[in-house]
Amino acid sequence: MDDEATKREGPEGDASSSTPTRIRWQSIKALDPGSIPQNGAFAGLEALRDAWASYLKDLSEDDRVRIRQRSLRRLAIETGIIERLYEVDWGLTLTLVAEGFSRDVIERAGGRIDDQTLATLISQRDSLEMVLDFVRTDRTLSDSFIKELHAALTRSQKTYLATDTIGRSVERPLEHGAWKIQPNHVQRKDGTLLEYAPPEHVQSEIDRLLCLHRELEARSETHPLVKAAWLHHRFVQIHPFVDGNGRVARALTLLVLEQHRYAPLVVDRFHRGDYLDALDRANDGELWPLVKLFIRLESAALTGELERPEIPAFTGLSRDIAHTLAHQVAALRAKKATDVENKLQLRAVAVRARIKQWFEAKTEELRTTFKSEGVTDADVQRFGSGDDQSKLTWFRKQVIDSARATGHYATFTPLGGWWHLRIRLKKEGMQLRYVASLHGAGREAGVMAVTTFAEIAALSGDAGPEGSGPPEYVQTTSDAFQFVYSEHPDRLDERSSELSELLDSGLTVALARTLRQL
Repeated sequence: MDDEATKREGPEGDASSSTPTRIRWQSIKALDPGSIPQNGAFAGLEALRDAWASYLKDLSEDDRVRIRQRSLRRLAIETGIIERLYEVDWGLTLTLVAEGFSRDVIERAGGRIDDQTLATLISQRDSLEMVLDFVRTDRTLSDSFIKELHAALTRSQKTYLATDTIGRSVERPLEHGAWKIQPNHVQRKDGTLLEYAPPEHVQSEIDRLLCLHRELEARSETHPLVKAAWLHHRFVQIHPFVDGNGRVARALTLLVLEQHRYAPLVVDRFHRGDYLDALDRANDGELWPLVKLFIRLESAALTGELERPEIPAFTGLSRDIAHTLAHQVAALRAKKATDVENKLQLRAVAVRARIKQWFEAKTEELRTTFKSEGVTDADVQRFGSGDDQSKLTWFRKQVIDSARATGHYATFTPLGGWWHLRIRLKKEGMQLRYVASLHGAGREAGVMAVTTFAEIAALSGDAGPEGSGPPEYVQTTSDAFQFVYSEHPDRLDERSSELSELLDSGLTVALARTLRQL
């Protein structure tokens, strides 16, 4: 009996029957909630999703369908590239995503795609549409639908590449929508062979997968991205088909996200290495790296659907040339300004959410710290400007001073805001206010910055929110967290620790100054 596995790298498998070290298969496990940290990554994602949902709500149904079709076309292309089924250069990919899968589009773009690849792209796109139909009709995920999905995804594929018992690469006929009848495995980076579920256990493992999936879906406290990552990995861990497992897993991810009203997440060629590494970490019991990657990719998907420009449709009717030229010049200028504002808003929403989450967490941490030391009368509160435009300039002079200390000019924009912690020590007659400001940086649109400062004031029994006397201004940092409208969401997400470090270091200075004045 052949020990078969696909030779393609990644989730589809990479076999070498000559490697002796094997890691025996294990039955899939339920999600361990304690393995998923609750941090600002989810807060930033949800803020971005709210902006995306609000944007879509104002569009016509036709516009929403066009946006979704473009996202599905990109997913259809990249899901095969991940598996090395074909190669499509990036320029042609952008054209296909914008205009659709047809021979005419390919030829006009000067691209080269053979008939087999085109048929594969079409079958993958149609399969993703099938997933959306599945969600719209409120069907329940079952083993029969998984088989149906596999058959649709692989309908243009007649064979798959396998390795026989003496190491030869051979092509085998691919049965569409049928569980494997031979064992398969993947070769890891360290040379060990990770076994997938044996054929005789596939049905019972799929049954267990569906049962655990239903239980997980019933848990409202578990984030949908965690549910999607769990289902994705556990399906890959079973590997129920001889080929096409990765494509089915990514389609199941789409299913979960569509059920929870998120944008289609695309694992693209640029994240392939991170994706495979995250899956391998999940094989060792660490699901968080895959969840974290999915958060990054979903943020990019939401941003992509928000930022993707519409191409104006021309009717072909004759117009006055001068009128048209003037109209186009005005439109281009307005579009440039609007594009910068829209892109900056998306990034500002994410940064605002992270700052808010940091202040919420730090408030609880400080309350706990004071209580643990027996200082039960310490009053720790947090405040923020929120969306109240009248509050944006409450700390105008202090924000300007904090910005000047870090080397930029502060401008006040509706995209900005402030947050602060107030610590009142009534017996000591002191009040500390630690403030973070998000504001425009410089006189040119498109750049924003976060700076911090503190104020220490005397406190009497009838003190108002400002304290009893003029506060002492404390410069807490000489650095700023800056970002621009053109910064890629992935990059901004990777810099979240930089923002946290800025806020932490500023609070450290503020607390140290308060300690010296006791």
